[in-house]
Amino acid sequence: FGRILGNQTVSFEFPFEIIIHDDASTDQTANIIREYEKKYPGIIKPIYQKENQYSQKVEITNHFQLPRARGKYIAFCEGDDYWTDPYKLQKQVDFLEANPDYGLVHCNFDKLYNKTGRLIQNTNKNNIILNSPKIDIFNGLLTHQFSIGTLTVLTRTKLLYTAINNIDLSTYIQTDLPMWLEIAQHTKFHYLKESVGVYRKVQGSLSNDINTYRAFIDSGCRIRLDFAHKYSTTIEIRNKLQKNYLKSILLKAFYSKNQQLSAEYYKDMKKNGFAMSLLDKLIYTSIANQALHALLFVFYKIKNIIIFSMKWVVRKNL
Repeated sequence: FGRILGNQTVSFEFPFEIIIHDDASTDQTANIIREYEKKYPGIIKPIYQKENQYSQKVEITNHFQLPRARGKYIAFCEGDDYWTDPYKLQKQVDFLEANPDYGLVHCNFDKLYNKTGRLIQNTNKNNIILNSPKIDIFNGLLTHQFSIGTLTVLTRTKLLYTAINNIDLSTYIQTDLPMWLEIAQHTKFHYLKESVGVYRKVQGSLSNDINTYRAFIDSGCRIRLDFAHKYSTTIEIRNKLQKNYLKSILLKAFYSKNQQLSAEYYKDMKKNGFAMSLLDKLIYTSIANQALHALLFVFYKIKNIIIFSMKWVVRKNL
């Protein structure tokens, strides 16, 4: 079997299918998919939605994609991202075929800032530590020790079924992280240091929009805390994740000036016996104090500008 990559034909040692879910796109995406479906009817398997399903809180992978998958393995490539290594799948399949005790392979990737065109290469290069036998994949994901680029993942289909049957993805904004955490309970992961694709940072996407970013961060904190309790991690890890989650609640209350939410934060801090830092006390107090809130809001604006500027300088010099 083979596929066309630009002007290059790439041969694979296995059959494959490309399962596409077009969620009522408003550009020319559906027409492009139809062109490829016509050229490769045995490979391209699309669904064309008339109404956007994600906005109706329908979990796409669980409801539309996974039930149609017939292969032994599943790889992911979401709409904003793209693969650059024509042998990505072959490398991953070869490894899993040779190592039955492993169930998931992920890789390095590049990051593209769509607005500026700036490309950062080898974004996940430090993940090479993942192949150390001393690394606990589950706890490493919980504590931000490393991350997994969804566009680089290839996993055994049966493990993905197990994961989705064990968790309710509809309760989370992020759906990839809980899948990796659940799969990590059943198998070993392997990391390939080669960059195989590009993660595109697009303004307006769920994780890059000012209106949804805070909810996206909150979801990540809650996912980690939920899994820490589900699989009985150490009290130190649970306390750390609980504090992170409560801090995200405090910041959400701060940015929305929601006094009820700040009261819930304070109640939970007391309930867990956690002490507030001086800055957190100021943030908490400011939610009911307009002058202090305005002052702290300016402080956070300046802080974010400084952080953004420092990141920009670093990227320029990479």
